[in-house]
Amino acid sequence: MSDLVPNGIKLEWNATQNGIPIVNRMYVTKTSAPTSADLDDAITAALSFFNGLKPVLHPSYVLQNITATDVHVANGTQVVLPVTTANVGTGTGAAMPANAAVVISLRTSFIGRSFRGRFYAGALCGSNMSDAQNIITSAASFYAGAMEDFIDALNAINMTLVVVSRFAAGVARVVNLATEIISVIVDTKIDSQRRRTAN
Repeated sequence: MSDLVPNGIKLEWNATQNGIPIVNRMYVTKTSAPTSADLDDAITAALSFFNGLKPVLHPSYVLQNITATDVHVANGTQVVLPVTTANVGTGTGAAMPANAAVVISLRTSFIGRSFRGRFYAGALCGSNMSDAQNIITSAASFYAGAMEDFIDALNAINMTLVVVSRFAAGVARVVNLATEIISVIVDTKIDSQRRRTAN
């Protein structure tokens, strides 16, 4: 299965929580092949996104680095930014179970699995819980706003946040398909990322 995305950059936030690795991954595209300067710009936007999310992340979440990779070509250029200061969550209250997450739903202008994305935001903290199954509505709005700000920051540097589809009807695509994300939805329901944990 190919990881190549036309004019694409892969962004990864590599973190730990209580020593367990946590990786979040998203893709952005340019209108032309990305340069090394574009990778730097993408990392800057990704760091700002993390800083925007910090107030809803438990302090046990520790960001280690942000990685940007040119996936327009095989063996593309990669830039790694170690994050060693101001790299922990600032949320309050008890840490919620590791498999619990708020899911930020990423929508394109099309329907179907190939055109919907999800960002799992874990490291939940007790101060944002309304009950065992839900976060408070203001926290849901906060998550949505942070993602919308990220999209705006990318647009300002001529980048587009995208959903990448590698399969169509169960068959691997010859060229991965990238579709622009145009809206963000966050509800209050807590979801499980059990299959995404390291255990």
